[in-house]
Amino acid sequence: MASTSTTRRAFATSASIAMVLGADASARGWARAGGTDADGGHAPDHALPGPYRVRTLPQLEHTCDRCFPMCTGLSCLTRIKVYVPRTEFAVDALFPVRGVRGIDAGASTSEDGSRGDVAAPYPVAIITPGFLIDGDAYATLARRLCSWGFVAVTYTKTESVAGGTLDDDVSAAILDDLISWIGSDVLLSPYADSQNVYLIGHSRGGKISMLQATRDDRVKAVCLLDPVDNTVYAPIAPGYPSSLAVMEANPSRVPPIAIVGGVNGGECAPASSNYEQFFAASPSGAVARDHPPWGISCGAGHFDFVDEATFVQKVICPEGTLDATATRDLSAAIAVAHGERIFRPLPAYGDDDAVLDRVLVSLRNQWIDRGIDFTTVRKM
Repeated sequence: MASTSTTRRAFATSASIAMVLGADASARGWARAGGTDADGGHAPDHALPGPYRVRTLPQLEHTCDRCFPMCTGLSCLTRIKVYVPRTEFAVDALFPVRGVRGIDAGASTSEDGSRGDVAAPYPVAIITPGFLIDGDAYATLARRLCSWGFVAVTYTKTESVAGGTLDDDVSAAILDDLISWIGSDVLLSPYADSQNVYLIGHSRGGKISMLQATRDDRVKAVCLLDPVDNTVYAPIAPGYPSSLAVMEANPSRVPPIAIVGGVNGGECAPASSNYEQFFAASPSGAVARDHPPWGISCGAGHFDFVDEATFVQKVICPEGTLDATATRDLSAAIAVAHGERIFRPLPAYGDDDAVLDRVLVSLRNQWIDRGIDFTTVRKM
């Protein structure tokens, strides 16, 4: 349940949110984003921005009341940014009638197997940041996901290095509560389908996302960006369980997974608990719900996945040999393609291998035009 202060804030900002939600042009955008496959069907290029216009809602705040006493006071507070695909707006949609779900919900598929207009509610993509990283550091990724028809959410926990950090169990509880809040919030619920959740996490955020995914049926897919299970600074301990151990013990609880990792993680992403270990722990075959895990390695450094690394982050962790903008392009393309193959599978997409190969070919062609070396990118 949202806190009283959050509820007041929601009603106070309803007019502002109404103004930023406008008409959609998804079918035209789909045509611009799509390509043509060998059979003449429409195969979209997930390495490009999607067909939807992106609207950023005013910043929201939410207090995890049910997280008490695991966290107390301001440590239970999160600052939230929500990116909503531009849709047909109706004032009544802000205050839906009980039992009515969303705005003109549904999707259409054309005769050639391509996607037509996809209406609200949209799947929810929640990006969990790394340790002490602001959620706004993933705005580029959030906007790209939103442009493909996801309600994208970034959030920032209230913690600091000066003794005010939250452990992994509390962090997962905050994420769990955030999903529930999105589904009940009067402003967001008409647009966000909180029963179809896509968790994306970077660094420690990848670990938190996986811990939540294995215990929450609302989570249908995960994408991990240079995930880290533990380090010498945050070893396995009470409050800091191993997500790798959870994956190995409960493979049937692991949703379809995509992983992008950088080979230059250094001590920030030690080899014993980095992306390679997450890929090794990922189930395959029928246990993987017939979606084989995707694993991509590249020449990235650990903080090349954020929009702009700080001076301290660059000092602490080595930089990559791959251009940082290319790392973010790769991450966004894989995140979008993985989300589309799980939440909106279409005949034109082909099988999972075809979807991944098409994305990598598009990226390679773009990078050649930009003079960026593609040779560090490898399928695992």
